Amino acid sequence: MQAMTVRRYGSRGAGQLTETVVDVHAEVHAGVAWGADPYFSAAAFRQRWRLAIRQPGFELLVAEVDGTVAGLLYGWPLPFFTRWWQPLAGRLPAEMTVETGRRSVFIQEIMVRARWRRRGIGRRLHDGFLLGRPEQRALLCVLPENQPAHAAYRRWGWGAVARAATGAGEPTFDWMLRELPEPRPGPRDFPDASGPSRYLESAS
Repeated sequence: MQAMTVRRYGSRGAGQLTETVVDVHAEVHAGVAWGADPYFSAAAFRQRWRLAIRQPGFELLVAEVDGTVAGLLYGWPLPFFTRWWQPLAGRLPAEMTVETGRRSVFIQEIMVRARWRRRGIGRRLHDGFLLGRPEQRALLCVLPENQPAHAAYRRWGWGAVARAATGAGEPTFDWMLRELPEPRPGPRDFPDASGPSRYLESAS
């Protein structure tokens, strides 16, 4: 595999990459069965993105191969006052849905462009994002029909806890959790499991 550079951005830097992120989202969802759902339209995604980059602790990871964006991942820690779990009220034990601001980190998107799939890029972004995090667990939502993603997440240690829409008029997702290990001292970095890579810290 060619050398890969992974860049980490906070909200300000991520905002400057809005058009790139929107383009990657459009490419990744073109041609898939669920891509025609209005939820995955460019306008709807752009609105979700704008809300995402305003979240405290937001991080965007961008994988580049020879200067070209190959994939990206972004997420943020859930605040103690989050309403994220409301669609599952009464369906899960109350203790499971309690947030403290440091209990859960949410991954909203993991996207790898078709040309660079099956090269371990999604896994390396995933592991790099979660490595050394202070939270106890991670949360993501995936479409039930997206079986390749389901299979990957199960291999990576995730388990489904519920199936529900995340909001009114939105698609039904499988909600998945993954427990995180105690963070070790030292800087957060990216494990290099399948080839050369380089990590760069970008301005937030």
